Amino acid sequence: MALNRPTYRVNVAANKKATEKKSVFFDIKPDTTNRLRVLPPVTEDGLLFTLVSNHFKLKSDEGFGMALACLHEHGTADTGEDCYLCELVNYLRKGDKADQKVARDLAASKRWYMQCLVYDKASESYGSPKLVGLSRTTAEAVQDILNSQADVGDDFFCDPDKGQDLIITRKGSGMQTRYTVAPTGKKASLDDTFPGWEEKIMTDVLKVIDLRIHDVDDQKKAAYRSFGDALDWEAIQEAIG
Repeated sequence: MALNRPTYRVNVAANKKATEKKSVFFDIKPDTTNRLRVLPPVTEDGLLFTLVSNHFKLKSDEGFGMALACLHEHGTADTGEDCYLCELVNYLRKGDKADQKVARDLAASKRWYMQCLVYDKASESYGSPKLVGLSRTTAEAVQDILNSQADVGDDFFCDPDKGQDLIITRKGSGMQTRYTVAPTGKKASLDDTFPGWEEKIMTDVLKVIDLRIHDVDDQKKAAYRSFGDALDWEAIQEAIG
């Protein structure tokens, strides 16, 4: 005897959302318009942006892709002042086409992270704080808005009591990517926008990002492991050590 069990059509979108890995990062995808409430600075220096500089296209001991922090930006007394990977990139830029390609792949890539609440149109609400990575030109566009607000004595868009959302639109991808940034003009208190935001704000953004800051010796090992026979290591050793 068949049991009378009600069944429903599978909701692909809902299942995808349920199985997505939760991340503290938010990517601005191609051909999207994003509404963000930028949270106020969490350190005494008053910086909204956290600059992160990484060298990509490297491999771990297990052969997985990884990135290492650029020591010019993130070096400490323990790691030394020089960034071997930057020196290697500068050397390879003077080589043949194959060397130059490696140089382009390995060159430090910079992102400027802002801590934001991201508005979800479907639920008409804001989620927990996310780190939104911006290119240099997009970060400069955000800075231009700050400059304009300072010039006219207006409240900054990141003000906790009288701030406002930013609309960031991305068109295209790759070399054709274009961003526009504009304030909404509608001011609101963070306490009304996202009650309890102070308890969820990230106070140490670099710790959350969890950079791989390796010393020069480890950088050398990673470079050799990643590019192997593709490079003339004897010539490199003679030129930069």
